Amino acid sequence: MDKLEKFIYSHKYLPPFLYFGSAGLIGFDIYSDIFKEVEFLNQYVETPLFILFFYMTYLGLKNLKKKK
Repeated sequence: MDKLEKFIYSHKYLPPFLYFGSAGLIGFDIYSDIFKEVEFLNQYVETPLFILFFYMTYLGLKNLKKKK
């Protein structure tokens, strides 16, 4: 996982793009389920998206802890 973490941090705009992109897609999926009653993402896309969101959250918290 160290190689993946180094790759993500090697590009300037990749971490915010991955974090907010996955959060936006998950948020729109929840919105479309509640208000439009249509499934926006299927389970094969939704599961890796949740994993990516939680992994980016973990990296952010790890980086924040390292700075303190």
